[in-house]
Amino acid sequence: MNRPRLIIAVLAILAIVLVMFGLLGDWYWFVAVGYEDVFLSILVIRIVLFVIASAVFFGFAYVNIRYAAGNAARMQGESSDVFPIAVFFAGLLAFFTGLSLSGAWETVFKYINQAPFGVSDPIFGLDVGFYVFSLPFYNLILNICIFLFILTIILSSLPYLAGLPGNIIRSLIFYRPEGGGEDGMEYEGDVSLTRTIRAFLPQLNALLFLTFAALALRLWLARFDLLFSETGAVVGAGYTAVHVTLPVLTILAGVAFVIGIGFLVNEKFERIEVITYGIAAFVAIAFIGIVAGMVVQGLIVEPDELNLEEEYLNYNIRFTLASYNLDTADEGIFPVAYNLTAADIQENSATIKNIRLWDWRPLKTTYEQLQLFRTYYDFNDIDVDRYHFDGTYKEVLVSAREMNIDGLPPQAQTWVNTHLIYTHGYGAVMNPVDEVTDDGLPVFYLKDIPPSSPYLTLDEPRIYYGEDTGNYVVTDTTTDEFDYPAGDQNAYHKYDGTGGVGLDGLVKRLIYALKFGSVELLVSGSLTDESKILFHRIITDRAQTIAPFLSYDSDPYVVVADGRLYWIIDAYTTANRFPYSEPYYVSTVGGQRLNYIRNSVKVVVDAYNGDVTYYVVDPEDPLIRTYDNIFPGFFKEFAEMPDSLKSHVRYPQGLFQVQAALYATYHMKDPRVFYNREDAWVIPDEIYRGSRQQMQPYYVIMKLPGEESEEFILMLPFTPRNKENMIGWMAARSDGAAYGSLVVYQFSKQELTYGPMQIEARIDQDTEISQDITLWSQSGSSVLRGNTLVIPIEDSIIYVEPLYLEATEKGTLPQLKRVIVAYGDRLTMQDTLGEALAVIFGGETGDISPGELPPVSEDDMEKLARIAELYDLASQALDDGDLGLYQKYFDEIGRVAAS
Repeated sequence: MNRPRLIIAVLAILAIVLVMFGLLGDWYWFVAVGYEDVFLSILVIRIVLFVIASAVFFGFAYVNIRYAAGNAARMQGESSDVFPIAVFFAGLLAFFTGLSLSGAWETVFKYINQAPFGVSDPIFGLDVGFYVFSLPFYNLILNICIFLFILTIILSSLPYLAGLPGNIIRSLIFYRPEGGGEDGMEYEGDVSLTRTIRAFLPQLNALLFLTFAALALRLWLARFDLLFSETGAVVGAGYTAVHVTLPVLTILAGVAFVIGIGFLVNEKFERIEVITYGIAAFVAIAFIGIVAGMVVQGLIVEPDELNLEEEYLNYNIRFTLASYNLDTADEGIFPVAYNLTAADIQENSATIKNIRLWDWRPLKTTYEQLQLFRTYYDFNDIDVDRYHFDGTYKEVLVSAREMNIDGLPPQAQTWVNTHLIYTHGYGAVMNPVDEVTDDGLPVFYLKDIPPSSPYLTLDEPRIYYGEDTGNYVVTDTTTDEFDYPAGDQNAYHKYDGTGGVGLDGLVKRLIYALKFGSVELLVSGSLTDESKILFHRIITDRAQTIAPFLSYDSDPYVVVADGRLYWIIDAYTTANRFPYSEPYYVSTVGGQRLNYIRNSVKVVVDAYNGDVTYYVVDPEDPLIRTYDNIFPGFFKEFAEMPDSLKSHVRYPQGLFQVQAALYATYHMKDPRVFYNREDAWVIPDEIYRGSRQQMQPYYVIMKLPGEESEEFILMLPFTPRNKENMIGWMAARSDGAAYGSLVVYQFSKQELTYGPMQIEARIDQDTEISQDITLWSQSGSSVLRGNTLVIPIEDSIIYVEPLYLEATEKGTLPQLKRVIVAYGDRLTMQDTLGEALAVIFGGETGDISPGELPPVSEDDMEKLARIAELYDLASQALDDGDLGLYQKYFDEIGRVAAS
């Protein structure tokens, strides 16, 4: 074997070994998480598709190239070296075609296992499943076929073309004139360009027939793509598309097939005019179709667009509402009457006591100041949830204290520290949404390290899997894992969970050393045969690695249940081929442009063990039924979810934002009103840090009109386009059997209902409030205005906006100092919500306690103040590079917190 071939062979063997090692590494992980069946199913179908596509592509091309090479050799009297070159390119293209079809495994799987939607499109009368499952598969196969036929024509022509230069030269040398040279020239051996073409013609005709037949089918399928067009006033096929484009595509498909037949019979009948006339007709019809479409649209449709497009606008509205599950929304009228009394406020005390005074944005800073204790901890996000405490339904804010290796000093970020010692976060922090200490700080229901709580039990507070755990870690080594800071000495822990892949043996160590580019996994003396490597620890990555066919919400949330920490992730089924449905770009679901979405699955991840369970909450979704056909036994029924977790399932904010944005337009179900956008709504703005920004949906515990008790809902108000008054509000229910239900209430269009920005303007125009805000915004302080909350109570609306005071210097500690309440024409700013309600409504509302917990003691307040001071000093020491002083201050924080 010569040297180049040896190098190629060695490289090929290395590539195969690396691929096998990669597959083994994945296999061990899937076995560890208990989803090896999913891994095998996907791997097998991908291999099968790769083999089939590669074999068919290469086999078809090879047969044609071999035939062409033999035919050319007989004609030219010699073989050509082009044949191996053509075969090589055929093999290369077959390989990439196999990879392409292998990557489309989900399209093939869904086609084979599809479940019907039970809804037919209005143009062709086909089930929506045809567009979601079948059409993508047909297009995929046809595109591959067209590519195959065209490439085969090119590769098959190479043996003929290779001999042309020499034949032409020989023809110029060896010719003999006849009749004195004036009757033309005849080439020696009759080898000419004409003869070469004639030799290739039978094969070329057959290949061109296949190409045009596939093109005809592709044009036929293009007719169905009209139902997704976005031209004109209609999303989907409008008047011009149905009456002009659709017939033109049908005719073009027939003409393309006739052209293909012309090529097929050309060799026998030699009627080239069939082909030339057919191609000319194809071009002419296509041109006429384009022009006709423009003329009809411009001269017929646009002058009478409303009447001609009304039918199709109705399809657009109906199918968009269905595809985003908005057609199930329960719509009603909310008659605003400003007649609330103090007695009404008392009667709705469960709603009042759950009005969220803490905005998560300043609260995150407060958490970081009071509850991190070390710079290597981090609160990635703060989530809203609800719990039952001593029979009281309470809305809370909660955040997990995760390990963030980037918070270690650079010189401490060694391999041992980042992968063996600092392996996990610890505990969580929780506070009720409404309770505030005398100093404007949150009242904690769950706090500190180790965690303490008057209401909750957290037996296993460690977080090995979370939102901020990107690095792999190795447990069960001879090096102790850091657990939590405990005064002068740290506490340590030995992982005893079920997560991770065992590193028992050199092969596994080698596999993961290559996977992570870490030679330490091979040579470290800290690792033993009992050691386990934990990776895919970011929970969304973990869930997506197991089930890549689902889309995942970008905002998981942590739950304290059964003495442990769990994460709940909202998973979606999505599609972009729902007829007549408005497409929407969803940044919170992986940045997809889709026109169908369902929140069909809730994913639960154990923060300690990493166990991942997929529960179906919408079994009627055709996509989830299709995936259940593909992976039988993969999903669990929602009834199987433990009650302790089921009570924390909430409607996802990301989905609700999409639905609200679309409903703002598509609530106009009358095509004529929709066409003119007569009643278009928008999501209102609010003021945050001195600038306008769009309101975000917010969770609230309240009693919906007609209901007997309060429940946890997600809501958002609407305002008319180009106006600031409120026109309605939308809510999604999260509790019990009502989970997933949407309700929409509209206000009277003849009476003024203040919108959020009008309330903001009234606050700015209030002399006393403006003076106080201006005064507080001086001398190194700034005022931060929180969310403007719209709270429906009985048949009235109250508005609540908290104000926070924070220092503009480093080490800021936002404090909730005032609460603004607006009701009708009344507006007040007071120290507490109870006081503000008492001013507005009088009576005994001022006695309403924001919660049931006693206020924080003076000793606790002194502790918090001391912790904040020490945190600032520690941060300054870290900036100065004085690690000894930095550690001293944080040890002191630990002593203060533990005292």
